[in-house]
Amino acid sequence: MVALFIWGFALYGMFVLLWRVVRFLMQRSRQGVPITAVLIVQEGASYMEGILRTLTTAEPFVGRDFEIVVIDCGSRDETVRIVEAMAHRRPTIRLVHARGEPYEVMQPWLTRRARTVPCIFDLRENVSPLDVVPTLAAFWADQLV
Repeated sequence: MVALFIWGFALYGMFVLLWRVVRFLMQRSRQGVPITAVLIVQEGASYMEGILRTLTTAEPFVGRDFEIVVIDCGSRDETVRIVEAMAHRRPTIRLVHARGEPYEVMQPWLTRRARTVPCIFDLRENVSPLDVVPTLAAFWADQLV
């Protein structure tokens, strides 16, 4: 019985070590152009958490640096609280408050890095949140949309 317990711990340790080595190698091999996803939202509490969780879950497997900038245009629902909670857990998520035109607020984020691919999604209009993830997945895979 004790031997089984020891073997169980040994197998668990080997799996944890293997997982950490794979994640380290994946992060080390990030050679693609960094991607900055800019999400312009207003009253987006119904879909923001789902989009952010989907994007941050896929982030370790992307193979390139990835940053998410959420520009809030004066939401009165729980959008800001949701994004702040997610940004607290993930350092790659940034929340920016826009007073006026969001494209003016977005400019400093896009010119910070010399080499980056900006993906801008204005989710205030008729763009479906379901379009965000497949479009970014195509960028990650270097495919045409």
